[in-house]
Amino acid sequence: MNYALNHTNRKLTLEPKITVNAKIVVVGASSVGISFLETLVFCSHLKFSNLTLISTHGLPGKNLLGTEQRKFLASDHCFHDKDYALMSLCSWVNVVVGRMTAIDRAAKHVVLSKKEIVPYDHLILCTGQQYQVPCPTGADISQHVTNREIPNSRKQRYTDKVPCNHFTLNDEEDCCKALSWIRDNSIIAEDGGEASVLF
Repeated sequence: MNYALNHTNRKLTLEPKITVNAKIVVVGASSVGISFLETLVFCSHLKFSNLTLISTHGLPGKNLLGTEQRKFLASDHCFHDKDYALMSLCSWVNVVVGRMTAIDRAAKHVVLSKKEIVPYDHLILCTGQQYQVPCPTGADISQHVTNREIPNSRKQRYTDKVPCNHFTLNDEEDCCKALSWIRDNSIIAEDGGEASVLF
């Protein structure tokens, strides 16, 4: 178990906290979303009793990534896996695993991909940086087309079936899936050398 030291004094123990019952819903487990929840949870004079996090894979840090998976992700200087474990946000935050698909501002609720409804009083959107599948331009490479000659549409989005060897690595779950695919589709050299991946 990781070592953690929690210190409190008599003044903080006896000081009454003001309970805030407002429904605060945070969408996205990015560094900003986790930092926001951490600030509310560890506020010394307020107790937030109705915090909810909506995330595709739940709270980050439940899978302690090894060095192999860690190499896949861009370095995050805000939180490390051990930081998530020591914060223990699951003790104070209700976690809803799902993807938000719509916001009903009049009714003050968000709709998830499985048609579930999560009501809110305050909604915080912290989805973070998300990599998307690149969309083919349809350019004929035999014509040596330059970037200026390719039609550029910002609304263009790839909607076809994603190839099995294409991964968008946004979180630890994506890294585990990519590493599992590489292990299942690689050939190990007989001398025990590096794995050569078949693409």
